[in-house]
Amino acid sequence: MTKLSVVIPVLNEETLIQELIDRVTLNCEKITNDYEVIIVDDGSLDRTWLKISDASKFNKKIKGLKFSRNFGHHYALTAGLHETIGEWVVVMDGDLQDRPEVIPDLYQESQKGYDVVFVSRKNRPEKIYYRALQKIFYWFLKSLSGLNFDSSQANFSIIHRKVVDAFKSFPENARFYGSTIMWLGFKRSKIFADHGKRLSGKPSYTFKKRLRLASDIILSFSERPLKFAIGAGVILSTFSILVATWIIYAAITWGYSVTGWTSLIFSIFFFSGVILVFLGIIGIYLGRVFQEVKRRPLYVVSERIN
Repeated sequence: MTKLSVVIPVLNEETLIQELIDRVTLNCEKITNDYEVIIVDDGSLDRTWLKISDASKFNKKIKGLKFSRNFGHHYALTAGLHETIGEWVVVMDGDLQDRPEVIPDLYQESQKGYDVVFVSRKNRPEKIYYRALQKIFYWFLKSLSGLNFDSSQANFSIIHRKVVDAFKSFPENARFYGSTIMWLGFKRSKIFADHGKRLSGKPSYTFKKRLRLASDIILSFSERPLKFAIGAGVILSTFSILVATWIIYAAITWGYSVTGWTSLIFSIFFFSGVILVFLGIIGIYLGRVFQEVKRRPLYVVSERIN
């Protein structure tokens, strides 16, 4: 069995791919000569796959998977994990913000008896307002999903073979590496490391994609939105009963009568909107069920190397 596997999803990284491979292989060799590097091309439109092919000709430990189209970052991670045969598996991004020089530190920490070790990023180059918004984002994500996310952690980690096998047993179409590993449990630790800088190219994770990922995580791992809808419905119903009771009491005691169409129309539109929101939440969950029962493949591989 290969002792160490490294899984790297990439998308349009032709300018970085050679440096990425050089630095990853160099640091893997600090641990063992028995390793494999699995690079998953998530439907790149540039020369990324050609660069991977060229590198694999000189080093047979470089293995490649090319998707038929862009399926998504976490599906690429899943494809790579399905191909690994190592006792220990490193998962990292391919933009060099996850610094390959940290791989030996991850492995060293894992040898202390941990099944999962994540990297907590420090000295991040993002601006202060971005980090503040990110903390707010993760607070909402934690509140709605029930999972204790650490905003300093992403996918950069090392996991044991038994964790990989548990991850592979997940039947869901929705795939999110960090939250799934968290849900699985196992004995885990973390190390702190400087966050690398993107040397060229543009990040593929836009704000829109982050919001979509967050909503998918919430819907896949939690029923809290449904419980929130029930709680809000109970509160509104209770409030309506109290208001109705006060109106009846006022009418009997002081001869008070409700007048005005404005308040009536406002109430109708308000509660209609609330009902539609709650129906929308239920509809989203039903949509997720519909996606699951179709049982489509998670991804389609068009080419393989080594």
